[in-house]
Amino acid sequence: MLRLRSTYAAVTYAGITIYILIMSYYTLLKYYTFHTHAADLGIFSQALASTLYYHRLFYESVDIAIIPRPGPIGYSFLDVHFSPTLFLFLPVYAACPNPTALLITQTVLVALGALPIYWLGKYLGKDDLGALLALVYLADPLVQGANSFDFHMETIFMPLALYSTYLLITRRWRLYYPMLLLTLGTIEFAPIPMALLGFYYATTNWRRGRDLVHGLITILISVMVLALALWIKSVLNPLGPTTSSPLAGLPTQYASYFSLGIVISVIKNPSLLARLYSINGTDKFLYFLELYAPTAFTAFLDPLVLPSLAWPLASFLTSNLIYYSPFFQYSSFSIPFIIMSSLIALSKMSVKDSRRIIMLVVISTIITFIGISPLIHFQYSITKVDNEVWSALNLIPNNVTVLVQNNLYPPFSNNINAYTQWYPWIKPEYIIAQPSSPWFTWWGTPYNEYVNIALREGYGVYIVLGNDLLVLKANYTGKPVICKPITMEVAPQELTVINGAIINNEIIHTPNEPPGQWFTTSIALPPGTYNITIDYEWTGPQYLRETNTVLALVKIGTNTLDITTNNLTSSLLITLNQYTNIPITAYSNYIVNTTVVITSIKITGPECNG
Repeated sequence: MLRLRSTYAAVTYAGITIYILIMSYYTLLKYYTFHTHAADLGIFSQALASTLYYHRLFYESVDIAIIPRPGPIGYSFLDVHFSPTLFLFLPVYAACPNPTALLITQTVLVALGALPIYWLGKYLGKDDLGALLALVYLADPLVQGANSFDFHMETIFMPLALYSTYLLITRRWRLYYPMLLLTLGTIEFAPIPMALLGFYYATTNWRRGRDLVHGLITILISVMVLALALWIKSVLNPLGPTTSSPLAGLPTQYASYFSLGIVISVIKNPSLLARLYSINGTDKFLYFLELYAPTAFTAFLDPLVLPSLAWPLASFLTSNLIYYSPFFQYSSFSIPFIIMSSLIALSKMSVKDSRRIIMLVVISTIITFIGISPLIHFQYSITKVDNEVWSALNLIPNNVTVLVQNNLYPPFSNNINAYTQWYPWIKPEYIIAQPSSPWFTWWGTPYNEYVNIALREGYGVYIVLGNDLLVLKANYTGKPVICKPITMEVAPQELTVINGAIINNEIIHTPNEPPGQWFTTSIALPPGTYNITIDYEWTGPQYLRETNTVLALVKIGTNTLDITTNNLTSSLLITLNQYTNIPITAYSNYIVNTTVVITSIKITGPECNG
């Protein structure tokens, strides 16, 4: 028996170690390939750095846009979220003041959440189940989704809630209450599932006076912390975040963000409940399946499942898809109670029944892992371009005022003068963007517009790496200190063909198609001079070669490029003073028995000489 117990313990410790190694590597890959974000890795890094080095309590600039008026401590993360547990990360960041320290610390904490799962199984006399559910937890793709998406206090809630639940069930009161306070201090939603945990414990121990009291105390403390959180937020940010949805009037789009206003509206008009839950109904149903499937829905066999329902029931009142996505942090509010309730439910089964259910749990875990694990579906590798971007970013001085695109922001987050949005009162010395990223044109921070505004206001191009990095500097009139041209080939799949066809990746216009508009597309390019070259072939009467007949013409912005019978290549130089979306439209002429085939459209630039 002792040998078996040590084996189960070894399996659990091995699972934790493997998880830490894999997830640390994975999250660091995301960071070094610029797939982490200002929201929220940059938020927490800047909040900790500003506290440690600038004596401004959890100041961060990313959320300024949703704080109508700063409170008594100025702009701060605490204006937006109640999170006193964040103070515990100050020593970590002081020891290693780098965003990667938060990623690794978060991974270690999430992995250590497997220990109380195993310990609870051991406490219940089911070491094997404890080890199994610990591994299920580590293999849960929603755990990995939360862990791999930047750094969040919601994710920190997950392991702390697991420890709190274990300590409550095993009645280790001296450790339980400090752990409960840490759990409640992660974020303002935390008291709701923890109050339901207290309700679970009180109702299942209502005949045991002392245990009943601890359940009621848990509820009381949770409610008090929730009231304290709401009061502190009202003091620090009296007008409230602008993203909260004032659902009292039920706007057309309903609720996009969860707030108490949603609950109040539903209480006033219960008929809203069905209407709100039906918005994005398929996504919500799939998320519910993804949440409970890893343990084969065995969580519903024990009342400890109750706290896990707090988040889906609340988030399903909104139309915000990220609230019920497996790749964001919010699943952390449910997973601890799903795992623990499944463990308790399985421990109560007969050996014969539990074996069947255990096999079902293993199969279900494997299926959900394959189906939605970010480790499988979102893979990253450090490329030559990533290394070039990092080298270029190292040329930006520390502590100057910088305006940085979302996915490039975390490396600058220790700088208290780093921003993602261009507020009227700041004059950035550098503007740093990556046109190849979707974040470049994201409506919340439109860097394509910021770049053009800056160029009109006298900024110069300081660094350009094709479409992979564009750095502007205030009042800069010299040549770029780094300039790397690129050759971009327009893929036929990027074209909208009006008359003609695409065959074997070639754009063809035959005599069977009418003349006129042939195809169209548009290409976004940063400032600079570009060479656009079109290679083509044609077949038809040979006398056309002697007359240099124009077979087709291509309009590129305000310029026109002729495709004639005398050549098989046509090129054009264009100069862009701003970041521009260049329209390219081809028009074919009517030439008897003539077929025109465009084999490639290449764009090279920006030119770095002269």
